[in-house]
Amino acid sequence: MSPIGIYKDNDNPAQFIFYENWETRELWEAHMANDHLKEYMEATQGVVESFTLNEMTNIS
Repeated sequence: MSPIGIYKDNDNPAQFIFYENWETRELWEAHMANDHLKEYMEATQGVVESFTLNEMTNIS
């Protein structure tokens, strides 16, 4: 995995974006198959208003 970052919205301090840039789709899929995401969702239930996962393609 290359660049990652966590960003906070300047107008809404309760909104964060976590950014990851994976070298291959296969590495990302293996990462997503781990239990950590399920554990995160369970641990933050009722605390995190929404969780959105956007898969994107680099075009430049």
